[in-house]
Amino acid sequence: MNPYSSTGTETKGPAKAGSASSRLTVILTAAVAALGGAIFGYDTSVISGAMLFLRRDFNLTDVQLEFAVGIALAGALVGAALAGYSTDRWGRRVVLLMTAVGFGIFSVLSGLAVGLVSFSVARFFVGMCIGLASLTVPLYISEMSPARIRGALVSLNQLAIGTGIGVAYFVDYALASSESWRWMFASAVFPAVVLVIGMFFLPESPRWLARNGFREKALENFHRLGRGDEAAAELAEVESVLQEEQEGLGILLRPGFRVAVLVGVGLAIFQQITGINTIIYYSPAILQMSGYPSAKAAILAAAIIGLANIVVAMIAIAVVDHVGRRIMLLISTAGMAVALALIGIAFQQHWGGTVMLYVVIAYCVAFGIGLGPVMWLLISEIYPTKIRGKAMSLATLSVWGSNWVVAVTFLTLLNRAGPAKTFWLYGVISIAAFVFCYIFVPETKGRTLEQIEHHWQHFGEKE
Repeated sequence: MNPYSSTGTETKGPAKAGSASSRLTVILTAAVAALGGAIFGYDTSVISGAMLFLRRDFNLTDVQLEFAVGIALAGALVGAALAGYSTDRWGRRVVLLMTAVGFGIFSVLSGLAVGLVSFSVARFFVGMCIGLASLTVPLYISEMSPARIRGALVSLNQLAIGTGIGVAYFVDYALASSESWRWMFASAVFPAVVLVIGMFFLPESPRWLARNGFREKALENFHRLGRGDEAAAELAEVESVLQEEQEGLGILLRPGFRVAVLVGVGLAIFQQITGINTIIYYSPAILQMSGYPSAKAAILAAAIIGLANIVVAMIAIAVVDHVGRRIMLLISTAGMAVALALIGIAFQQHWGGTVMLYVVIAYCVAFGIGLGPVMWLLISEIYPTKIRGKAMSLATLSVWGSNWVVAVTFLTLLNRAGPAKTFWLYGVISIAAFVFCYIFVPETKGRTLEQIEHHWQHFGEKE
């Protein structure tokens, strides 16, 4: 028997719109799902401290170290490619549950690795889980959230990613004295277990249910999520949009929808090639180059950067539904360009480790207030319901493809161009990102997902 059929779980009476229990359900749903983002952040950044000891224990060259860092990103690329089909085929909740199981298993295997080969295999599968989570978490949260607070709840994922990054840095610092890099990786099993348990109690996305013909269960879940008297109207709006859409990815080639694809993919690429992951993966190494005397001191400084990421993510959540997505992107990319220019000058003028820490924090604050969270939010908002999973997969694939390129070329670029020119290059790309956002990115705050879809349809009619 299908669990979503009309003969399965019976529809319960509607909850009152805006009731405390309904709001709590929505918030808890987003918070538990965002644990996937926290593990994503932890597993991508924990290697920044671990690599200092991993390199020595496995006797790695620069090229091998770039490979060890980049292999998880190659896995994320595969995971992102599979995520769209998987979430559309089996549902957002099931994919998140299986992703949590994968995080737990392969994080432990990373810590048990006996050489570069076994480590790389485990990290590749961790990367696959990262790629799946990076699409599924914001997609799931956006489809569960009412329009008025969707920005804050989806941005909760970025807070979780930032928290995961920060926790990874502090774990790296705590284990640096004992050089226990194996526990740095294996400790990700603990939040993974919490996510597995939590996902058993969360509902499936009502939009996915409606798309797959489970109307009664979709209506029940809208009620459970606090829509109250608005539940039937919201379901009708979803069904109306689904009837208008054609199957497959061909809809994205129509006028208007092509621009939506451009916006999503463009933001995804710019988020990665403006340098953020050089900080996430290599910040202890960067700080050591600028004058920090030891690996432990550099890891502690990186932990301070991680703490700044958490604080700015909290600010972004508080303001995104008031200030708006577009203006935050413009402020962010402009600030990043300035900060990257200063990082290059700091290297050129030998300003020292303390000044470098300040300008790196400034860069992370600029990224974290806009391009970091808003990119994930926008790619969860701008695509049609029927193919949202596949379209987000395309954007997420662009994230991890460009992320991988940056990760496996950064050390080589540093050696050939020098640190100052490397970060100035990222600064020029940030200026290009500002221009792109100014020209192409629309404002989506306060609109339902279906209203945003209609925006692109009408945009196409004007062409």
